[in-house]
Amino acid sequence: TRCRSPYPANAIKALVLGAIASAKSFCSQPLSRIRAVNLESLLTRFRSLDGSGPFDYEWCFHHDGGARGTHIVVGSIVHGNEVGSLPAIVEVAERLAAGDINYGGRITFFLGNPEASRENVRFLESDLNRVFTDTPPDDHEGARSLELKPILRTADMFLDLHQTIEPTESAFYTFPFNRDDWHWARMIGNAPIWSTRAPDASFSANTCCVDEFVRGLDKPGLTLELGHKGFSQESTDRTMSVLQRLLSATSDWDGGMASIEALAQEQPDFSFVETAYAHPFSDRALRLRDGLSNLIPVQSGETLSAPGSPTIEAPVDGLLMFPKYPDYDAEGHAIGKLPNELFRIVTAMDEHPIERWNL
Repeated sequence: TRCRSPYPANAIKALVLGAIASAKSFCSQPLSRIRAVNLESLLTRFRSLDGSGPFDYEWCFHHDGGARGTHIVVGSIVHGNEVGSLPAIVEVAERLAAGDINYGGRITFFLGNPEASRENVRFLESDLNRVFTDTPPDDHEGARSLELKPILRTADMFLDLHQTIEPTESAFYTFPFNRDDWHWARMIGNAPIWSTRAPDASFSANTCCVDEFVRGLDKPGLTLELGHKGFSQESTDRTMSVLQRLLSATSDWDGGMASIEALAQEQPDFSFVETAYAHPFSDRALRLRDGLSNLIPVQSGETLSAPGSPTIEAPVDGLLMFPKYPDYDAEGHAIGKLPNELFRIVTAMDEHPIERWNL
């Protein structure tokens, strides 16, 4: 059977606009106040759970229902300022610990970088989501990767919950395509778009993300971008929906009621997009114009640079992804270590990844 994306290339903009229309409104309390009120209490609640199980890591909770062997691992706050998944993670962990959720399988939640969360920064010294290499750096995040690897090596499936630095028009998955990961992601759902690439293609050269580490063990490793970084009702609700779907479907699979593939086919397929262009951050004077966000449409020739910056024009039509806004000094030069890329542009795939890569 030939597989086709349910969304033709010219429908991607309408898809994204539909995702905006269906998003729940954000609560009225200022985001900074929400964060100050909730973060420490959420960390305290999570850490107070007596449930690290077989793992020697203080920021994890492990549930073993005793009936089935599948081990699901879910990561949260791998980037410290991406806290949106935390309320639902804590709530589900507490309900599992109390026996309010009847789940016979095994699931482990870990908090990747709560120390960075307390500082409201992405990381303290190195990007934790880039250092799962054979030789991690000798710093806080490098040491943390070594603490987390024993958990990840036991995973039968890993889901990493992230948020975007800048606002996004829709939640989306982002990782290379393979058939098993496709079934898991489609089964979990909760995002209409998957920004994908060829199997085994890395996200960034000479680095290793957490999900890449798991895929290197021949296990499914997924990354879901829930929305814009920070606490919001939308991110909490989406995370809760993801976890409910994950626990319910895995129970059906472990119980022999259905395969992951069959469960996936009950859900809509994705609109698949791929990177058509990545703009290198090659000059500290480069600066994007204000207001750019993830998955907004851009047109070939459109000026993306801010006044005073060297000119930056979109070379192709598509959707913007991962725009960067570092701090700048008085002379207009970016401060600190530069990311490799200033932004990406993705375009809709003209055929299903199954066909593209003959899988």
